[in-house]
Amino acid sequence: MPSFNDDIQGTGAVVLAGVLNACRMKGEALRDQVVVVHGAGAGGAGVALAIREGMRREGLSEAEIAGRVFVLDSRGLLTDDRHMEDYKRDLATPRALTDGWAGTDLENVIREGQATVLLGLSGQAGIFSEGVVRAAHANTTRPLVFPLSNPTANTEALPADILAWTGGQAIVATGSPFDPVRLHGETHEIGQGNNAFIFPGLGFGAILARVREVTDEMVTAAAYALAEYTQANHPGRTYPPVDELSHASIHVAVAVIRQALADGVATEFTLRGQSDAELLDTVKRKFWQPKYLPFRPRE
Repeated sequence: MPSFNDDIQGTGAVVLAGVLNACRMKGEALRDQVVVVHGAGAGGAGVALAIREGMRREGLSEAEIAGRVFVLDSRGLLTDDRHMEDYKRDLATPRALTDGWAGTDLENVIREGQATVLLGLSGQAGIFSEGVVRAAHANTTRPLVFPLSNPTANTEALPADILAWTGGQAIVATGSPFDPVRLHGETHEIGQGNNAFIFPGLGFGAILARVREVTDEMVTAAAYALAEYTQANHPGRTYPPVDELSHASIHVAVAVIRQALADGVATEFTLRGQSDAELLDTVKRKFWQPKYLPFRPRE
């Protein structure tokens, strides 16, 4: 039975989509960023792997990626000379890259690595302190700061604080829902990086294509499809409004089917040769619409 791990792959895909949109908002590319992922559990690992895959797609070599994606756990930066769980080894930074650094704690990694993107999946409330956020802001005019841990009580920093510490310059997205922040006469929408933007469309596309397996490329295609949907419909946001989930899911499903066909794992042969417009029509026709009959209380 085809399956995928939403905690790892779904989280990675939705965060990659938000980072891609935030990069576009500041007129840069993912390959231009230096990313710090704080938290090396399943979600953090999934995010780091997704970011690395996005950088590969944009032409960076493995050596270049090693100097642009830094992952920390509760003991600090993952380096290849440390004792750690096996799944973390692919995320470790070569120790040689840190020679001469003042330290490998969060704030020093941001400073020494010249980080421009800060992603929180640690579950540690308040770990993105004012000093940490200001360190990221010192490296770029518009830092990307995503405190993604749930629930709200565990979020790494509050959006209002992040924006206040950066003079409204940070691009912020969260894992929990937050109200817009009003600062210096401007309203800042806070995008919610919810896995529900990925897994319904990914699962639906996989079912319609009758796939033999869910490939990594299909998951990445879902991330890019969500980013494209947001860019087309909400160019000033990292994520669409949650009430557009069904529309975003249709767009994701089309991209997933197209990638499944390219990967040779789709067994629904009637989809072969269909244009994007035809695939879109197929998905819309098969998409469940919640229509309920009227009812009245029994007298």
